[in-house]
Amino acid sequence: MSALGRVVRSGTGRRRVQTVVIALATMMAVTASVLGGSLLVASKSPFETAFKKQHGAHLSAQFDAAMVTQQQLAALAATPGVTGSAGPFGTTSITPKIKNLSLAPLSVVGRDRPDGGVDDVAVTEGRWVQGPGEIVLSADTGILARLGLEMNFPSLPGAPTLKVVGFARSVSRTADAWVTAAQVAALTPTGKTDSYQMLYRFSTADTTAQMDQHRIALASAAPDGALQGARSWLSVKQVAVRDTSLFIPFLVAFGVLGLIMSVLIVANVVAGAVSQGTRRIGILKSIGFTPSQVVRAYIGQALLPASVATALGLVLGHLLAVPVLSETSDAYGTAGLTVTPWVDAAVVGGVLAVVAVTAWAGAWRAGRLRTVDALAVGRTPAAGRGSWAAALTSRLPLPGR
Repeated sequence: MSALGRVVRSGTGRRRVQTVVIALATMMAVTASVLGGSLLVASKSPFETAFKKQHGAHLSAQFDAAMVTQQQLAALAATPGVTGSAGPFGTTSITPKIKNLSLAPLSVVGRDRPDGGVDDVAVTEGRWVQGPGEIVLSADTGILARLGLEMNFPSLPGAPTLKVVGFARSVSRTADAWVTAAQVAALTPTGKTDSYQMLYRFSTADTTAQMDQHRIALASAAPDGALQGARSWLSVKQVAVRDTSLFIPFLVAFGVLGLIMSVLIVANVVAGAVSQGTRRIGILKSIGFTPSQVVRAYIGQALLPASVATALGLVLGHLLAVPVLSETSDAYGTAGLTVTPWVDAAVVGGVLAVVAVTAWAGAWRAGRLRTVDALAVGRTPAAGRGSWAAALTSRLPLPGR
């Protein structure tokens, strides 16, 4: 091991208290930075981010099952401007009862899979439906339900009962609940599927005029009167932005405050640790260390515990960010908020850079001192230090001894 390496190792082991303080400050800074950075990312266009991640539907169209076949609906994917489609999914409206308490009607869609390339539904709790007698509720319905709860439908033939097996969220708000495709017909009074849902993505969908053109094109391509209704993603976005406008300023402020406090804490702790080693720097220079070697030695003594603490801080930051981002996604009405990899990279690089720069600045100033001056400064308090405290205590009615 080189002389520089021995100095770094011995300095880290000898100054255990300062090493632990640097490690704790760095770990807390990394944890706060991961959490704050994740909140900043989550608060930046949360609906657009979730919509892109879940391949949200630009248009949710409802078709009369009596006037159009599934084959005709599948052919509508070739309509000019359509870049992706999903469906047809059977739909119906049902009114559930929970312990004889009637709830509001639910718009139910039959989907065997939560994904499909358009409007990938994110399961937030439990699992997706796997067979008859099961239902997944939208997390946005506001129904106070739990996994395993049974919902009764006495007004339907056979009075079926469905068990809640999961909760999910569609960024396009395409349904209040989901069942298997084969279950839809049994949840209608006639025993037949009443209507179909088709989900579309388009090459251009930024304005209301463009969406109106796409809706007219689909209506023209389908049999006359088959299109019962359609909802644009722009209307869903408008509601989501209105609901989240109150949360974003607070999350941004919390994230920025966490980042600033992290930098200040680490900088102060490292600067204090280096300043207390001024006499040690004088000793190193007296035995032949150059100012450059002294600076590198103290940077290494600061980076060694900081690197270990950074790894621990990342783990702790992720553990804390998961529940916080879960609450944030509920507030935003979106799903799938996670810590992005570039946040981790930026936090690691930023915190270690702060440690290195702060250690370099303190060691560089001490390293430029003459050896005798460095030894004297490290051993003797600076002139005037503590004078204000002595003057203050001298005015107190206390005995001198």
